[in-house]
Amino acid sequence: MSGSGSGSGSGKTAERFAFTDGRRYHNEPNCPYPLPNDLEEVDRLEIQHYAIQQITRKRYHALLYNPKRAIDIGAGTGIWLMEMATDFPECEFTGIDIAPLQPTTILPQNCTFEMANVLEGLSHPDGYFDYVRHCLLVAAIPKDKWLSYVKECARLCASGGWVEMIDSSGRIHGGGPACQKISNTMSGVLKARGLSPETTETLDVLMREAGLVDVEVKEFRMISGGSRGGSAGKLFLKDFRMGCNALAPLLVNMHGMAREDVDQLILQAEQEMEQCDTYGILRIFVGRKP
Repeated sequence: MSGSGSGSGSGKTAERFAFTDGRRYHNEPNCPYPLPNDLEEVDRLEIQHYAIQQITRKRYHALLYNPKRAIDIGAGTGIWLMEMATDFPECEFTGIDIAPLQPTTILPQNCTFEMANVLEGLSHPDGYFDYVRHCLLVAAIPKDKWLSYVKECARLCASGGWVEMIDSSGRIHGGGPACQKISNTMSGVLKARGLSPETTETLDVLMREAGLVDVEVKEFRMISGGSRGGSAGKLFLKDFRMGCNALAPLLVNMHGMAREDVDQLILQAEQEMEQCDTYGILRIFVGRKP
């Protein structure tokens, strides 16, 4: 979940963003998302998209037959939505994000994007979509908002339709001391902003509480480093590097670390990822609206 657009222009536009170390970030009171929303972040999100596609081997995991309307919450660059719009030309696809990272000119005819903050609820009617989906909102949904968010997804979903949530806590498994330090530190950064990485490990519980049935969970290992992870591992390693660099100002401000020490820690973690068995866990939760 992130956004883009121009940081220049009207005063109102400028106030929507904050700038640190040459990067542009969200500057909205009801948005805890800590990552940037500039062109460099567009590159990271698309690298992440292709890496996930490589390890899951599927663009979607719900049992879709003939959906008429679908929504992607936190659509980011819109790349997944545009691919799906091509795969299902008879389905109307809507992408929701808090700021416009998506293209505005060349789009499939059945693909539209809307600016909205899902934490404030969405204006679409009950049961409007046959398929409700998000991918990696771990850094966007506060701890006390997860249940209401899942209930909002269930509200939007039509009877017989599907809700699909792809997420990860961001926890690094394996590696060495640098990997564990950066994993713990990043988790602390998210929690300090009111976020709850561990909630993404039990979204199936919240799905059932929201009234969804036939809930299933799949797990995939996101191996970082090309020596063990192949082409996907190289992409995940690049995604890790870019994400850590984007969050570096928070580590400096919140943990009192010198920027040089942060850069060295990231480099050491990368080296461990290439040398050790290091991975994250991607979980895919799917549930049906009765």
